[in-house]
Amino acid sequence: MTDEVKCDEIRLVEEFLETAFNSIFSSSLYTVLDYHVRRIAGTSLAKLILEKPREVFRALTMIMNEDKYAVGLLERTLEKHIEQVLKRPVGEELFEAIVNDDAERVKQILIRLAREYMAKVRSV
Repeated sequence: MTDEVKCDEIRLVEEFLETAFNSIFSSSLYTVLDYHVRRIAGTSLAKLILEKPREVFRALTMIMNEDKYAVGLLERTLEKHIEQVLKRPVGEELFEAIVNDDAERVKQILIRLAREYMAKVRSV
């Protein structure tokens, strides 16, 4: 895989996450979370979830004062929003891949979700 394709994938997932976050939370929440993830992990939120999925939970937990409940609530709220837009369940497969730290599977699922989600929101 070339760096260009990888950068395109990261941009797609970043746009997807930012659009989804902005649709249900404050328009600056994604920017704030991304800033803090960069500070903690040294890379963007989108890149971290694609390359080291389990690390995202750790970084978000640190950002939210070790409140795992808040991180879970954030994840479930985002999941429910995406399911409403796509009109189908999405969480179980992605959650399992993240828990197993299967970066390749997480990437496949997120790229597929990102393309589907962005096509839906752009068509509205």
